[in-house]
Amino acid sequence: MESQIEAQLEAGQEALAQTTGLIAGMWQKLIDFLPTLILSLIVFLIGMLLAGCINKMIGHTMSRAKINATASGFGKSLIRILLYTLLIIICLSILGVPMASIVAVVGAAGLAIGLALQNSLSNLAGGFIILFAKPFESGDYIMIGTDAGFVKEVSILYTTLVTLDNRTVYLPNSLVASGALQNLSQNGTLRVSVPVTVSYQTDLSVAKDIMMEAVQSLAVTKKEPQPSIAVTELGANGVTLTALFWVDQSDYFGAPSKLLESVKASFDEAGIEIPYPQLSINSPAKSRHEQ
Repeated sequence: MESQIEAQLEAGQEALAQTTGLIAGMWQKLIDFLPTLILSLIVFLIGMLLAGCINKMIGHTMSRAKINATASGFGKSLIRILLYTLLIIICLSILGVPMASIVAVVGAAGLAIGLALQNSLSNLAGGFIILFAKPFESGDYIMIGTDAGFVKEVSILYTTLVTLDNRTVYLPNSLVASGALQNLSQNGTLRVSVPVTVSYQTDLSVAKDIMMEAVQSLAVTKKEPQPSIAVTELGANGVTLTALFWVDQSDYFGAPSKLLESVKASFDEAGIEIPYPQLSINSPAKSRHEQ
């Protein structure tokens, strides 16, 4: 019995000694590895600061070179990602990770990410198409499907628009590059079309003269091309006259309301009716008994 107890005590002491030795070895390895880890952290922090400075320098260089803001924003986003990737590889090398392993991991991760993020890669390709095709620049007002707004930025994945009511819209670059796009700012001026309906009893020549005077009185109306007033519809409630005139892109959205206010006031003075939908109800013929 005593011999069994002694054997168990010896086994326990031996296990304790092995555990203590293992912990001591791990602690010593941690202490030996600590300078390398601290160096890697220092390099990482310095690298982050340098990457930010390099990105700012590139941004200033692009601005001085008068590169448009769209290309500048895309380029800075791409360079930032490349710098951070390079920094991570350097830090892993300092930690002692073999370069062959890093390359293998990066290759495998790139393949996996590529398969998982096919849409993102198409957005990246769309960003390059936008960069080189240049269908618009920062500040242009564009329309893509049901979305419209001023171009704020083009990053590597998204095109950012700001709408007239100050909402921010993020559109995937693949959608922007592959869809039908209207650029309202590219040519400088735009044609405004403002329809106004008058009654069938109205003298159209008088109404057209009044509308033309209202159009020409607007400060934003361009003299060339000359404005015009045309009959565009014979509707159920009246005749539609449409004013067509050209303005600067910045005045495009405010011009219609100014014209409508002026036309309404002039029509009221001239006694010209602007009709509204009316429904005529005819009473049925009286029966012989009622007669």
